[in-house]
Amino acid sequence: MRILHLSPQNYTGVLNMFVRGHIELGHESRLVTFYRAKNLYPEDICLNLPFVGPMEWLWKVKRLVKAGSMNVPFTGTTERIFWKPRPLERALLGLRNAVWSPRIDRAAREYDLWDFDIYHLEGGMSFFRDGRDVRKLKEAGKKIVSYYHGLDLRMRGAIRPVWDATDLHLTCEFDLFQRYPEVGYLFLPYDPDGVPLARPMGEKVRICHAPRIRAVKGTEAIISAVESLAKELPVELVLIENMSHVQALELKSTCHIAVDQVATGDMGYGVNSLETLSMGIATVTNLSEAYQEFIPEHPFALTGSTNLKQVLRELVLDTDLRKKYASAGPGWIRKRHHWLSVAREIHRLYRELGWEKDV
Repeated sequence: MRILHLSPQNYTGVLNMFVRGHIELGHESRLVTFYRAKNLYPEDICLNLPFVGPMEWLWKVKRLVKAGSMNVPFTGTTERIFWKPRPLERALLGLRNAVWSPRIDRAAREYDLWDFDIYHLEGGMSFFRDGRDVRKLKEAGKKIVSYYHGLDLRMRGAIRPVWDATDLHLTCEFDLFQRYPEVGYLFLPYDPDGVPLARPMGEKVRICHAPRIRAVKGTEAIISAVESLAKELPVELVLIENMSHVQALELKSTCHIAVDQVATGDMGYGVNSLETLSMGIATVTNLSEAYQEFIPEHPFALTGSTNLKQVLRELVLDTDLRKKYASAGPGWIRKRHHWLSVAREIHRLYRELGWEKDV
């Protein structure tokens, strides 16, 4: 089979693991991105489309036109929402479509983009918000998968034509899995062999935190807790932001403890945790009781926004406890998140749906 992954950007490197898994199982697979992520993960087909991305001027435009995704806090909402553009936003997207269309048509001819069997739409997004491309794919008998991993359903909401056209909804976000009965759970694929092993350095205990969006991770509370603890114990905060993925991994590997997030809600854990757990670093995050029941054998040191300092103090003072959490990480990652295991699960779902023959 031919399987195409389509995403605005490759911001965590996870998409490479999806493609790698399909290929390992004997299929053809490609990744198409709209623009290059600033943390410089490897790309496959990057179209470098304009008027999209994290540029500050674009955020200002979104705020000015009150774009749909700007009306919900960064921590998201628990309500089921669909993207509803205001008239000015819809008009601007129409202009963007006019610029994008010839570029996408050229890429489609060059890479046979409309000749794949299965289309994975990351974040439930196709090229066009009006769904014109997805509707044509459905009419041609193509299979559509939407995979939600981030703020897409929490902030922007589902894009109605894509949602309606999707044959298989998947997520790695536990709160979305609980809230949407149509959405199945799939662990993020990861390559634990692609990160350096932990080699903590320095006389102080180094505590790292790597937010992409601070408000999502509860970063200010994390900074406050570590700075307060530093007045009592030899610890230092390593804040990892605005650098390439390679640089970030190297810096993480020098740390003793990692804090993923302490935000309200049920954000769980993400690629930051996959990296630090694989390295063998004691990793702290906030998991709801329901999430803990879903992954009861998890290797995390648990915290909330109010007791983080206490949790960190215990890890700093108790070296054996810190080592216990650190050593539990790599094996759990291989069991739950290894890219090949996740690929086998995806193709099992394909076979259940009759898209792929049993072998």
